[in-house]
Amino acid sequence: MLAAAREVFISVGYAQAGVTEIVARAGASVGSLYHHFAGKADLYVTLFEEFHQGQAWRARQAARGAREDHVSEPRQMFLAVARAYLDGCLEERELSRLFVSGDAPPGFDLIMRQRLREWASRNADFFARSAGPMDEAVAVVMTGALMLAVAEVSLDEDAAHARRLAGSVLDVLSGVSLPVPGVTSRLP
Repeated sequence: MLAAAREVFISVGYAQAGVTEIVARAGASVGSLYHHFAGKADLYVTLFEEFHQGQAWRARQAARGAREDHVSEPRQMFLAVARAYLDGCLEERELSRLFVSGDAPPGFDLIMRQRLREWASRNADFFARSAGPMDEAVAVVMTGALMLAVAEVSLDEDAAHARRLAGSVLDVLSGVSLPVPGVTSRLP
C-alpha cells in the first residue's frame, strides 16, 4: 500500500491523489487501506516517517564513519552528517521533493517544524559539548541553511545542478566563521 501511495503522490501530488487510485495501484481494496491506515494523510505521514528514519540512519552512519576517521571537530562532524543527509535527498529526490513541495495534508507543516526544532536542538547540544566556541546560534544558522539547501536540492529539476548546489552549500557552511569567545555582537 505504501509503495502504491508513494507512486501516486509522486506522480500527481498529495492533493490530487485519490484513495481509489492508490488502492487500485496496490491491488487492494479501500477497506484494506482503512484497516491499516487512517486515510490518505496517514499514508503520507507514514511515508515521511520512513524517509525521515532512513535519513537518520544515513546521518548516524556518517557520524560513525567520521569518528572512525578521527574527526572530532564539531563543524567537520556536522558537515559529514550534512553531506550524508543531502546525498539521501539526492538519492530519493522525488520523495524528498514531495515533502518539501508544500503539497501535504493539513497539519504536516507542524510535523516538519517539529522535526526542524528537534534537529536544531540536537545540533546545538552537540556543538555545546565541544571545546570550541560553537554555540546555539551557529547550530541554528547551519541547520537552517542546510534545510534550505535540502529544499532547493530536492526541488531542482536538474540532478547534476542539484548535486553541484549541495556541494557548494557544504563548502559555504565549512567557511562559516565561529563566534569569538567573550565577544558579543550588537545589532545597530
